[in-house]
Amino acid sequence: MPTGRSTNPWRGARYADHCLRVQEFLQDPENFPLYEAKHVDTVQDKLLRAGGFAVEGAKRAAPLLSLPWALGVRAVDVVWNYGQYGLLGILMREEIMQGIKTLLSLSSTLQDIPPRELLVGILYLSAEQRKTLRDAPDGFRRVAVETGRPVSQHLLDALMGMALIGTYAPYHETAFEVQRFALQQNWRLVTERLGDSRKHRPAWALFLKDGTAAVSIRGTDVEQSRGGDLFTDFDANAGGLPTCATGAAAHRGVLSAAQVLERELRPTLKVLAQAGYRIVLTGHSLGGAVAAVLLWLLRFGTDGERLDAPVTGIGYAVPSVVDLRTSEALRPYFTSLVNSMDAVPRLSPSALGRLARELRSCAAQSGADLDEDLNHYVERLSSVWAPRVRDGTPAPELPTVKTPTPHAADEEPHIWASHEEDEVDLYIPGNVVWLHRVRGHLEAALVPCTAAPLRRLLLDKRMFEDHSARAIHQALRAVQARRDATVELPPWQKFSDAGEKCPCCGSRYEWMNTARSGKMRCHAMTNCRLCGLVVCVGCASSRRSIPEQGLDTGRVCDRCAWRGPPLPELGPLFGALAEANSDS
Repeated sequence: MPTGRSTNPWRGARYADHCLRVQEFLQDPENFPLYEAKHVDTVQDKLLRAGGFAVEGAKRAAPLLSLPWALGVRAVDVVWNYGQYGLLGILMREEIMQGIKTLLSLSSTLQDIPPRELLVGILYLSAEQRKTLRDAPDGFRRVAVETGRPVSQHLLDALMGMALIGTYAPYHETAFEVQRFALQQNWRLVTERLGDSRKHRPAWALFLKDGTAAVSIRGTDVEQSRGGDLFTDFDANAGGLPTCATGAAAHRGVLSAAQVLERELRPTLKVLAQAGYRIVLTGHSLGGAVAAVLLWLLRFGTDGERLDAPVTGIGYAVPSVVDLRTSEALRPYFTSLVNSMDAVPRLSPSALGRLARELRSCAAQSGADLDEDLNHYVERLSSVWAPRVRDGTPAPELPTVKTPTPHAADEEPHIWASHEEDEVDLYIPGNVVWLHRVRGHLEAALVPCTAAPLRRLLLDKRMFEDHSARAIHQALRAVQARRDATVELPPWQKFSDAGEKCPCCGSRYEWMNTARSGKMRCHAMTNCRLCGLVVCVGCASSRRSIPEQGLDTGRVCDRCAWRGPPLPELGPLFGALAEANSDS
């Protein structure tokens, strides 16, 4: 037996069982047995449900309670989830608190920052970044055009076609449930190890369809871990890949998981290769990262052994886990998808270090804004949270939105500028399909893993929402819808050109905010998807379908939501109706 192979007889039997199931399916696919529903409700399951019901019941009852009780339940929930930052979190934005907890759980790079400094930095840096993005609504498109190329329809179809088994189906608890989703899309679940996973040993499932064998590796469950790490540690150093190539390196934890799966899956994949199947490795989050490193091991050989078969891979929301040389070597075989603001693929050592420096700098410069916002909070509390009301009148003439012009080199926002990388850093593996926002829509481009927007963490409310399987699939559908659209997008007004008052209601943009400092104003501003004007969030509560732009639902201002065609002359109209009624 080659060096490094497992000598555990139980594991050997399990590996052989996977091969036998595949061989049995290949011999008689029509009569191959389906997985059956099996579930035993244990005492542990009951206790977990009881605890969950208690917490969820208190949260649902909070709006029905008196104000002190409601605040008490909210405070307990926040403190329970966010520890020592909980009391401050009651006063701050919910998504900011979730960002603090998640970022701290992912890396120790930020843990040296004092809690108050960290909280203030995240709060105001997120506001500054939002303003920068809205002041250059075509900035991401410009970067995509300058550094990359369009995504072909064939590749987009492949990403959408693999999304179910790559991002969603393997996260269900039982093989029976995974099989249900697979059968709906004409995939057949043949063998799996879904119920036995732990650190450095992720779960997986093997699907077959039309000459393609897809191994889907389970990764991060965002709903349970808020983007956290189930199998490995983002702080681990890179280690050398054990192949004939020299100088290649990958994240040690991901490499350990890939080596385990390589030993487990190689015999089964050999059987499929001999039967003429194309092999695709896929996965979501860390599952996609393990798929990329596993592909390297199979393609370039471990202990001198290579898999003699066409092996490719597609990863969704894959973190930065290989060095630059390895990422480029994987480009002919592996494609990674990065969804819009998803923070997980951007969690490289250099990006975390840069974020830490920016947080410290922003916190140091935001003391006056913090004092102003805390005074506003005290004022609201002293009035028993009195409702905010508008105090302005709509502008009779709307401002003209300027047609966007290409950025001059000396005006390029620093948020997209290239930065010096650490000597040893990690990158997203292979080709990178980047789904980026352009004036409220999503477009796709193939860009290098070194593209500046992929090397920077943006503190956006979608930074972990965009990591979920549903968000990724919806984003791919949005890209397709935009491609099928029939009109150009309206130009967007910059936040910096919007002045101080909303053109829809004439009130200050932050009229409904509790935090009303200059930096926090941008959180009260948004762009209408129809006219492109900057309006207050309160005047853009309506959403509607805009099929000509390819939008299933988009935020529109009150003017556009209620705008109708020119009003006809009512006298002749009602006269014609009366005449028609008399004739009948």
